[in-house]
Amino acid sequence: MKREKDWFRIKKYPHIGLPLKPVDRPWVAHYVADPVKVEQHAFYPLIHRNTVVRKFRKSIDKKTGQRSELRFAKSKERELYYANHLDACIYSYFAKQLNLAYEKKLDDLGLKDTVTAYRRIPFNPANPNSPNKSSADFAAQVFSFIIGHSEGHLVAITFDIKGFFDNLDHLLLKKAWYEVNGQNTLSGPEYNIFKSVTNFSYINENQLFEACKNTIITETKTGIQKRKAVKRFRHLKDQRAIAFCDLDEIQKLRRAKLIVGNQAAPDRPKRLKGIPQGTPISAALANVYMLHFDQRINEAVKPLDGIYRRYSDDMIVICPECHATDMIRLFDKAIAERLLEIQHDKTQVFKFDRLGGKFQCSQQYETKLHPHKNLEYLGFEFDGQRSYLKSSSLASYYRKMKKGIERSRYYSKSVKKSKSLGQIFQTRLYKKFTYHGAKRRRIYVKDKSDPTKWIKTESFNWGNYISYAHLAMNKLPNNRIKHQISRHWSILNQLIK
Repeated sequence: MKREKDWFRIKKYPHIGLPLKPVDRPWVAHYVADPVKVEQHAFYPLIHRNTVVRKFRKSIDKKTGQRSELRFAKSKERELYYANHLDACIYSYFAKQLNLAYEKKLDDLGLKDTVTAYRRIPFNPANPNSPNKSSADFAAQVFSFIIGHSEGHLVAITFDIKGFFDNLDHLLLKKAWYEVNGQNTLSGPEYNIFKSVTNFSYINENQLFEACKNTIITETKTGIQKRKAVKRFRHLKDQRAIAFCDLDEIQKLRRAKLIVGNQAAPDRPKRLKGIPQGTPISAALANVYMLHFDQRINEAVKPLDGIYRRYSDDMIVICPECHATDMIRLFDKAIAERLLEIQHDKTQVFKFDRLGGKFQCSQQYETKLHPHKNLEYLGFEFDGQRSYLKSSSLASYYRKMKKGIERSRYYSKSVKKSKSLGQIFQTRLYKKFTYHGAKRRRIYVKDKSDPTKWIKTESFNWGNYISYAHLAMNKLPNNRIKHQISRHWSILNQLIK
């Protein structure tokens, strides 16, 4: 029988306090299921990390629709927060309960296929061993809907919510939470969790490291814990760090004024909206918050012989062209009722006109229509008949390939003690970037008590970009993915030479 996703998941990232181990499960299970303990639980500060993603794009002239040949890199900052290990288990346990109520609500409202992010959606709900759908399946549903539509003129409109997690209204979130549970208010434990994610405190990861870098708690392969100095943050993993400090050292961090609370300060106002992105319950709360919006949009689109889909803060609606303006107005009005805002510079309108029995895709910029512009959705492109890997993700794959080879070349020359001086490890490159490493498989480890035996773990080697391409190849309609990746082997070998 297929295993359900467990709320008790062991994470290895260093935090304030030691990580949990499998032997801790009994007492943790008793703790999270005790309403009194959870209601009185004092949550520790979250660790805050800023990740920067560089996106390479061709600039587009809004008036002409022409793409410049010069590519530019746009940096997008994403703020992530990580909870203490016991706190994370509490969030995870209550997220599971909340998701059960949310799934029932989706079923009652006919929204099972509408919301696709942060959910495990099986192909066949009646089969307990059914695999779950992926982003390729969700994209395939949208593309197939367009191909099979009877109308001659369709539009696909994509929307993006501005600062999604950062702008969730606390009062609306609280109401959405207890309503999905069929209650008039939150229970004591739920309210304590609600306060912890709306009135949260945090500590910057780099500052925490600087404060604790001389006494980082590490663990050897044999399980012996000891404190040691770690020079640089990037060395934490190599030094087998398991915690920045013990729980009782929180006072030292407070005295150093490293913990940022939710009190107004000269450099920042008090936070009146938003929840941290990255905790085990954040995604469930975001979905619950959007339930009324999803219901309203879906009820408006279905009678028009269209479909609506939402993947976190990315939304798409497909409908006959004559309803396009009304749809854009409806999205603006409905999202404003949730005290959120549509990011208009990211709203895109794609038109599908049937010519010679086949749809052709064009994109509207301002008042002009520009042909041969593909719809981009969930990492894929669609031209009205054929599906592709998104060109920017394919380009990113080749950039990483080139960078990986350059890194191998650098280390082959610079590591003087290496027996393979001047040689690069080609096998690693093949596994990382070609079909040789594309097979997804379970990881087995040697039994310490008997080296001739292997133990099955719950970890998997999830493959590489070619695995992703092969997966999509078997799902997207009329796809050209095989052609897109056909030269990856020769390109890698040319770069190596």
